[in-house]
Amino acid sequence: MGPPTYSFVVPIYEDGYLAHSFCEAMQTGMGELLGTGDIADLVEVIFVNDGSRDSSQALLVAASRQFPFVKVIELSRNFGQHVAVSCGYRFAAGHYVGMINADQQDPPDQIGVVLAGLLEGNFDIAVGLRSQRGESLVHSLTSRAFHTALNFLTGAKTPINAASLRIMTRQFVDAYNALSEKTPYIPGLENWLGFGHIYVPIRHQYRTLGKSSYTFRKRWRMAVESIIGFSDLPMRFAATLGFFITSIGMLLNTGLIVQRLFFANLLPGYTSTVSLVIFLGGLNLMFLGLVSLYVGRILREVQGRPGFIVKSFERFSFADATAKDDAQPLGANASPRIPRT
Repeated sequence: MGPPTYSFVVPIYEDGYLAHSFCEAMQTGMGELLGTGDIADLVEVIFVNDGSRDSSQALLVAASRQFPFVKVIELSRNFGQHVAVSCGYRFAAGHYVGMINADQQDPPDQIGVVLAGLLEGNFDIAVGLRSQRGESLVHSLTSRAFHTALNFLTGAKTPINAASLRIMTRQFVDAYNALSEKTPYIPGLENWLGFGHIYVPIRHQYRTLGKSSYTFRKRWRMAVESIIGFSDLPMRFAATLGFFITSIGMLLNTGLIVQRLFFANLLPGYTSTVSLVIFLGGLNLMFLGLVSLYVGRILREVQGRPGFIVKSFERFSFADATAKDDAQPLGANASPRIPRT
């Protein structure tokens, strides 16, 4: 049996309870799209368990037993959603590769809409575009602020209402897999790669089960990592502001020297002195912290550690051979094994 035509990567972090209903929706939606009741020969769904600490792994394995098109990759710990998706891309064997979340806010029945946009215009990647955001007001506002800031800092033109659902050609995924960043931000790397992009309007809906594990803290961390990874504008801004403040300081010092030489010898005011010291000290610490973020990212990139470690495979045909032959855990720097079903 040859490789599947369509591969869909689904990141999971402590929401394995969504797997069964998601698989049913995928089976129905892709069955209608492909005109068949058995999609296992044409479709693979790769759940990537991103170090869940609950019963998600057992639920994913159970789903793989019930649905023949389901495969599971379990990571050794929580590496982050974008790393988990990148891991799934490395083991996706389909001619077309997609990413979709299990919460069904981007419903599986919209895959056909995105795929049609990809094929009709001969594009390499098609991304869903939400007509409305099925999420809380706070979530929506923070997402809008983040994407606006990132577009401004990087010069990208990613729509603010872009969805998670996307479908790519094999050529695009192979180019993505050739990248070696340890802290990937998927939309940013997609824009950097180039190729033909299209954004396709899709139906979006509110989440019906559970709540997102993507907390504000995780969003903030991702925002910082993304901006640092794709823009040096904060550093240039810091340098410009530092030059401006230094210039003002030099003018003030010149004025004080002139005053001391030709006018009265007035003692400086205590309040103004303390205010300047606090302001400049705080500014210095802020810029030092900014530089440290960039240095920290450089450190992670040059350490040579893999971007992820795979703990186990489920329903991949090479899983047994991998367990027997590999003395070292499989990571992002290893040559990807393309699964054959």
